[in-house]
Amino acid sequence: MLRGIEGTLRSGLSVAVAAILAALASICFIEVVRRPFGGSFVWYDEFVGYLLVWLTLLGAALARSQHQHIGVDNLLDKLSPKTRRGVTLSSHIVMVLVHVVLFVYGSQLVTRFLSERAITVDIPIGYVYAIIPLSAILMLAIEAIHIARWFRHDGSTH
Repeated sequence: MLRGIEGTLRSGLSVAVAAILAALASICFIEVVRRPFGGSFVWYDEFVGYLLVWLTLLGAALARSQHQHIGVDNLLDKLSPKTRRGVTLSSHIVMVLVHVVLFVYGSQLVTRFLSERAITVDIPIGYVYAIIPLSAILMLAIEAIHIARWFRHDGSTH
């Protein structure tokens, strides 16, 4: 069951990251082609910036789901198995706490800025900030899977 949930989550994140990356590349390409002809999108800089933020946070969730974040495996390898299990569980707990905080404060930002509009892109700025609690929920789901797997394997895996 964990594999199915994790696979679905990973697939969804992969599609979202690929779609945002394709949108970024397309918009930037079109903008570069238009500039010599005196044309430029008014909303280009702002929108691309928002897409980059979304790409970063969704990409971080995808990387975390695949254990591709920067780590100090060499240090962990030098620890005794019991200490390694404790450090690994502690790192999962810290990640959960960080993402709970991000969810709470990110949700407050979304609510606070739903009535304000972006400068050149006519959308509520709260929609842009929605990636903060959304990515926090995704990361919490990923951590829950990692913690469940940790308990299932007696702390011997990531």
